[in-house]
Amino acid sequence: MRRRILLTISFFIVLAHMLSASDTIYIDESQYHIDIDIKLVISNVDVDLVNENINEITSYIHLDKTYELSSAVTQIELGVAYQISSNTGSTYSLYFTELPIIKITSNAQIVDEPNVPAFFTMIESNGNITQSDIGIQLRGGWTQTLPKKSMEIEFWTDPQESDQQDIALLGMRDDDDWNLLAMYNEPLRIRNVTNFKLWQMISELHYQADEPNAKNTVSLHYVELILNDSYQGIYALGEKIDRKQLKLKSHNGNIRGELYKGISWGATTLGSLPLFDNNSEEWGGFEYKHPSEEINWTNLYDFVEFVINANDEKFYEEIENRFELDNLVNYFIFINTLRAVDNLGKNIYLAKYTTDDPYFYVPWDLDGTFGTAWHGGNDPEYDDILLNGMYERLMKEPCLNGGFREALKERWETLRLTTLSDDSLIALLSANHNLLLQNGVYERESLVWSDYTYNSSAFDYMTTWIHNRTPYLDSKFSEECLVSTENDYFKSNFWIGPNPVVDFLNITSNIDKTLQVAIYNNVGQILMNLELNGSNNSISLEGLQSGLYTISLTAEDKIKVYRILVK
Repeated sequence: MRRRILLTISFFIVLAHMLSASDTIYIDESQYHIDIDIKLVISNVDVDLVNENINEITSYIHLDKTYELSSAVTQIELGVAYQISSNTGSTYSLYFTELPIIKITSNAQIVDEPNVPAFFTMIESNGNITQSDIGIQLRGGWTQTLPKKSMEIEFWTDPQESDQQDIALLGMRDDDDWNLLAMYNEPLRIRNVTNFKLWQMISELHYQADEPNAKNTVSLHYVELILNDSYQGIYALGEKIDRKQLKLKSHNGNIRGELYKGISWGATTLGSLPLFDNNSEEWGGFEYKHPSEEINWTNLYDFVEFVINANDEKFYEEIENRFELDNLVNYFIFINTLRAVDNLGKNIYLAKYTTDDPYFYVPWDLDGTFGTAWHGGNDPEYDDILLNGMYERLMKEPCLNGGFREALKERWETLRLTTLSDDSLIALLSANHNLLLQNGVYERESLVWSDYTYNSSAFDYMTTWIHNRTPYLDSKFSEECLVSTENDYFKSNFWIGPNPVVDFLNITSNIDKTLQVAIYNNVGQILMNLELNGSNNSISLEGLQSGLYTISLTAEDKIKVYRILVK
C-alpha cells in the first residue's frame, strides 16, 4: 500500500491560474471547497493577491467549472456572500476567508473511543498545505450531546497507525496530538480562544527560566472544518495540556513532575478527602495524567489533607511552600475576573514541576465565562467571589507581610492598570469577535447549524457585564486583611463542639457578649448567619450534607475560624 506522509508545500499562486481571462478569476483547486448540500463555496485564497490582478470588472469565477457572479465586481472582500451560478442553474453562496481550512475524510464513524483512521489536509491562505494520515475521535462529555462535535486527532505515519508523528501546526508546538474545539455552546465563539491568551498575558511559570520552551497553557487558532465533504463551520485548533507542554520533569525511577486533571467535583475543590486507590486512575474528581510509569496518589492526598486539616498557624506558615504564591494569586484573579464558576475544581489541571517544588494551577475549558454559563445561556450574576477550600482559607488570612492577601491586593492593582483594565479586556475580546465578523463566520455558522443565530447584542451584553464585574472586584480585592486575633481569647471564653458533629453543634460562652456565627460550605458560600446570646447555644445542622464546613466566630471585633466535620 502506498504510504501517505506529511507533505508541506509552500508556493506562490501562479498568476495565470488566478487570472487567465480578463473577466474571470481562476482559483486553484486546493484552495476552495464546494458543499453541494447547503450550496456553499468557501475559499481561503489570498484576496489581496486576487485584487492586485483584477484590472477591470469581473463577472466570472472559475472553480471546478465557470460560475457567473450575480453582480460584477472590481475587487473581492473577505466575509462577503457572493452569489454565483453555473450554466446548469445551480446557485451557491461564495465566501472568501483568511482562516486556514481543514479537510478530514474518513470511511469510519467517528466515535468517543477509539481513534478511527482518517486523512487530514490543512490549507492556509498563503498556499501552504499540510497532509497526513490521522486517527480521530470525539472528545468532551456533555458537549458530545450537542449537534456540533469537538474532536481530537493524532497524526499517524500511515493508515494502519504504525507509528505517531509530530507535526507543527500554525506556529504551535511540534506534536502528534491536537484538539479541535467546536465551541458550540459559546454564543460568540470567542471565550475559550480569548481566555487562554489572557492567562498567558498575566501569568508565567515559576520555573520558566529553567524551561524556556515551557508554556503555562495552550494556544488556540481558528480554522474552518470540512468533514467528509460537509462544511462544519468554525473550530479552534489547539494544543493539549500535558507533561510536554509544561516541561514537567519525567519519571526517573521516582516521581518528580506531577500532573492531575480535575474532571468532577470532590477533592478537587480541596474540601473533601476520600480514601485513594493506587490501582485507579481517578481519585476524588482528579484524573491521573503524569507520570505514566506509576500511579501514586500519596503526594496529592497529602496536599489536600494539609489544606483541609492543618491548623491556621501551620496552614498560613506553610502554604507558600506547598503551592506557588504567584500562581495562587494570578489564578484567583483570573478565575474571578472571568467568573469561571466551573474552574475551581473540575476543568482545571494541578501540576508540579519536580520533586519538592510547589504545586500550581493550569486553566482549562474556559467557555462558561464573562457572563455566560457552561451551557451557553446568560449568567448575569457579577457580585460574588468564587472560592474553593484553599482560597476560602486564604481569604480569611490574618495580616501577614508577603502573604496571600497582601499579594492579591498589590497584583490586582497592577493588573487593573494594564491587562485587566476594562478597555484592555474588551479590546482583547473585540479582536476575536471582529476577526470572525470580518470573515463572515457567523453567517456560515447559521447556514450550517440551523439552531444557531448570531445576536449582535451578545457582545454588548458581555461589555456591560465586565463594567459591572470589575468595580465589584475592585472593592473586594482592596479590602484590608483580617486583624490578627489572640487564640487565647477564644480558648478562654468559648467552647465549640462536638467535632465531628452529627446533628447539633454546641457553643458555650463564659462572657456576656453577643457572638456572631457564620457557617460556610467548601466553596465559600454562606449557609447560616446567626447572632447568639447567652452562655449555652445549640445550632441544628441536620439539613447539612456530610462533609467539611467552616465556622467563623466574631466577638468584640475578634475573629476565630474553625473547621468542622459533619457526619
